[in-house]
Amino acid sequence: MSNEKKKVDTGKKNGVTKFFIQRISEWVEKEMEKDELFAETVKSKPYKTVEGACNYVLSVAKKTGQAGWDDEEVYGMIKHFFDEDDLKDPGNQNPSKVIVSGHVDLTEEEKMEAMEKAKAEFKKDMEAKAAAQEKARKEKERKDAEERRKKLEEKRAKENAMMGDLFGGL
Repeated sequence: MSNEKKKVDTGKKNGVTKFFIQRISEWVEKEMEKDELFAETVKSKPYKTVEGACNYVLSVAKKTGQAGWDDEEVYGMIKHFFDEDDLKDPGNQNPSKVIVSGHVDLTEEEKMEAMEKAKAEFKKDMEAKAAAQEKARKEKERKDAEERRKKLEEKRAKENAMMGDLFGGL
């Protein structure tokens, strides 16, 4: 095998997260370096993309209803996708969440930015919660005042009716 390295096309990145595609793409690259047969298979099928393989994994997950997969199971499905000619990209299955294990190194600036963003989101959530509580409190006060007003009107109506009965409807 020659030392040429084929860059794996990750496709449009519409159906799955970019990070998931990136991780699978990195794995495919490493696997191609280790396994010549797999490398030839991938190179001979340019119509199969890493994004398509990721969509295939998610479609299998959706069909089985299984919520979690071991890394080796996912990598096995990726290899299977590239090996089998009849497997096509099923397209975006609209997954609710893909969690990819791994460590991400952030710069101090990125950490500070993430912290500020988290603080801002927390503050926004707390303000929204306080506003909702204030609205609920005002609505309760309004309902209580309305109930007191109705009771007062009923009391006055009864008193007026009693006065009319006492004085012969005057």
